[in-house]
Amino acid sequence: MTIDNTIKAAADQIASLFAEKLGGIIPAHHVKTRPDGHFLIFEFAKEHDRFHSVLESVNRSLGEDHIFFDRCVIAERIRKPSEVLSMPETRLLQKAISESLTIDRYSFQDDFFGRYTTSVTHFEEQITSSGNFIVFGRRGAGKSSLLAYAMHVLKRKALPYAWVAMQTYSSRSDDQTICSVISEVLDAIKQYVNETDELDALIRKFEDLAESDSSSLVQKIDRLIPKVRKSIQLISKPEFPFTIFLDDFHVLNESLQPRLLAALYSATRGNNANIKISGIEQFTRAWDEVAKQGLQSGHDARVLKLDLNLTMPDRSKTHIVGILNAHAQYCGLPSIYYLTSDEVLSRLVLVAAAVPRDALNLFTQAINKAYIREQKSVSLTSINMAASEMAEGKLADMEKDTTEKLDDVNAVLSLIKDFCITKQRKNSFLVKIENGDATYRNVQKLVALRLVHVLHEGITPHEAGQRFMALMLDYGFYVGIRAAKSVNLFPTEPQALTAKDLRKLPIFNQKLPLLQKAVA
Repeated sequence: MTIDNTIKAAADQIASLFAEKLGGIIPAHHVKTRPDGHFLIFEFAKEHDRFHSVLESVNRSLGEDHIFFDRCVIAERIRKPSEVLSMPETRLLQKAISESLTIDRYSFQDDFFGRYTTSVTHFEEQITSSGNFIVFGRRGAGKSSLLAYAMHVLKRKALPYAWVAMQTYSSRSDDQTICSVISEVLDAIKQYVNETDELDALIRKFEDLAESDSSSLVQKIDRLIPKVRKSIQLISKPEFPFTIFLDDFHVLNESLQPRLLAALYSATRGNNANIKISGIEQFTRAWDEVAKQGLQSGHDARVLKLDLNLTMPDRSKTHIVGILNAHAQYCGLPSIYYLTSDEVLSRLVLVAAAVPRDALNLFTQAINKAYIREQKSVSLTSINMAASEMAEGKLADMEKDTTEKLDDVNAVLSLIKDFCITKQRKNSFLVKIENGDATYRNVQKLVALRLVHVLHEGITPHEAGQRFMALMLDYGFYVGIRAAKSVNLFPTEPQALTAKDLRKLPIFNQKLPLLQKAVA
């Protein structure tokens, strides 16, 4: 083997080791020969501390007799490549974004705070304070991220907590679910207790009840609650509160939700313990007014709403661009503008309706679209095409977010699509706020499912006393593959909307015969 091949093999070996730390993506690199020897240069559009840490780790794994031992360097590219979408940094960005699309207790681990972006509402201080909280937001709004932030703060301070992923119990309505959830909470408490015999016995009782068909199950649970309280007291002291996280609480059947919260609240109230919940508001029932049980917002728990959507479009754009910038810099890019323009990012915010996860997902899909079309950067066309395909995903998500039958919801969606695209040729509209009206309630469910988006929560376009909500039909139904060029877009920029412009929107007042009968 010639010396050139030896050098190349050594460089490829280190590049492979580097790639293992970056999820299999090999960064741009080359060998530079100087009078004092050979050096391996790894190039990125922008340096980041993590690349230096990775390189140090790789260097330590090499023997001192290795040709590149202590001769590997991180450097910034001198010139911007013409094909930025095929750069290793861009592939790293897509990988990083994909990893961030679903957040749970295990996401990012020790690197969580380095990759976390503060919420646009700055709820971090509140969610980490003592007390019960219900975090509301549509799918992808950042509910789980906010709960995970609070959990990681506790973890960093070595404070006790339990995290229950409610997806495990999706659609369940039986009281056995209460036993299973309490069993998970008790199992988490075990991690902080030295003597666990009594705790193990209590866990077995709840596990047995979770498998039983006892007609007196509720009474048996109630009798065991005092023991659950005592278990919490083992680890919950004034300076060490215990926190229970219930992520995606809305996936439970609504009839069970207040019953489960009532059981947990019985064990935590006045016991230096907190309950923190995330869920979609329209599908969450934390309080049963008839049975007087659960968590009552404003009394037993504080509510944090992440659904600003497009009601604060300028702040939402700043927030989403901030998230994309953080990911871009983490992956070796100067900013997200390295791959696209401000005009495209404005369209991204509108197409994603300011939902952070939708914006991230759309952007990484748009990179693929632009690359396949051999475009030099992410374009409006690629964003629109990605939006069209994402609409199918949102429709598929509908049954995951609610246990209700969706026939009426789908029917109202069809009416709105026909109204906007065919009849009015406008993507935005007004609907009268009538909480007792079945059509309006189904419109609210479409908002929760990210198929219709709120522009303004309440204006009075005509008669005093009649308030209307301003809404926008999701872009995926009239751009890209479904291109409907004759549809007039409103808004055209993510900026504050005027009441004058909102009052000009057409009023949607169509009702299904079935819904009209229900209202009557």
